[in-house]
Amino acid sequence: MSVDQYRATFRGCPINASRHEPESIKATLQRLADATGDDEQIDNYGSGELIESFEREVAALLGKEAAIFMPSGTMAQPMALRIWADLARTDYVALHATNHVALHEHNSYQVLWQLKGCELGESHRVPLLDDLKAAARDPLAAVLLELPMREIGGQLPPWDELVRQSGWARAQGIKLHMDGARLWQCPAAYGKSLADIAALFDSVYVSFYKDLGGIAGAMLVGDADFIARAKVWQRRVGGTLYALYPYVIAAREGLARHLQALPERRQQARWLAEQLNQLPGVSTWPKIPHTNMFRMRIRCQPEAFLVKGERWMQQHNIALIPPPYRTDDDALHCEINVGDAFDFLEKDEWATWIQQFGKDMADTLSA
Repeated sequence: MSVDQYRATFRGCPINASRHEPESIKATLQRLADATGDDEQIDNYGSGELIESFEREVAALLGKEAAIFMPSGTMAQPMALRIWADLARTDYVALHATNHVALHEHNSYQVLWQLKGCELGESHRVPLLDDLKAAARDPLAAVLLELPMREIGGQLPPWDELVRQSGWARAQGIKLHMDGARLWQCPAAYGKSLADIAALFDSVYVSFYKDLGGIAGAMLVGDADFIARAKVWQRRVGGTLYALYPYVIAAREGLARHLQALPERRQQARWLAEQLNQLPGVSTWPKIPHTNMFRMRIRCQPEAFLVKGERWMQQHNIALIPPPYRTDDDALHCEINVGDAFDFLEKDEWATWIQQFGKDMADTLSA
């Protein structure tokens, strides 16, 4: 049994604890067409009311002067760091050990964008103010902070700590950039608005497909001068596609459809983690999720778990445990991100299935 086989079965389950409701391509495109006004026109090389009005909407939502829509975060994030480096006349930026641009983008910020990284804090925890100070041994142009931090289970720094970090960076003339791929999850955790959170940062990147169900696409948000510089860089790196309207419409519709539900998704994630932690061999990270995502470690016989787990999904058409992102000799490591598919069942129904899963899989789990 391969992880790929398990993943295919997981994705095919109509009832799923860790994603949005599955939808066919045809249904998706029809829904997006229905969300488009009869008089709306396609954008052209990043210009036009469709894309520009959405940029204004997101900029206002985050309390910033301007925004620019881009095809991907892989393009947007290092671009922001490059802009701050040029203005500061230093190529050094500080990033946490689990930052996305190094871990999942093959160090593109160094190879393509000629930036130099200073490691920030320790990989198993959120960075603290002392970590920022230690990283500033070299003159820093910017510090990149991820909210929430995916690789450590969606954890967030305490609000007061984040405020201290922001104040210190600004006092030092160091720009603070947010990897806000999942920023949409944060207001419920902090009890703050998106604008309150973004106000602590000089630039913000957001994604439109992770929590909002878009096709693809990202946005950089900041002051007018920062965005003007980003527009030049976007042209340089080929990000000004002939038309981006499918991504823009999907992002706009996803924002309207999913943003208001995220506080409830957080509560569902916290409840789900509590239930899963009662199963033998299962522990979530963190134990009580900060947002609507978390990671978990399952002590088990990995091969036997994958084989039996796939059969269980096929039998019941319910997916509880996502495919692992890492497999050890005696454990699987998985990530859960609660979406609207969770609403297929009531909590008592989920609880019944979780208990049944634990009983049926008992011989593969390690207490």
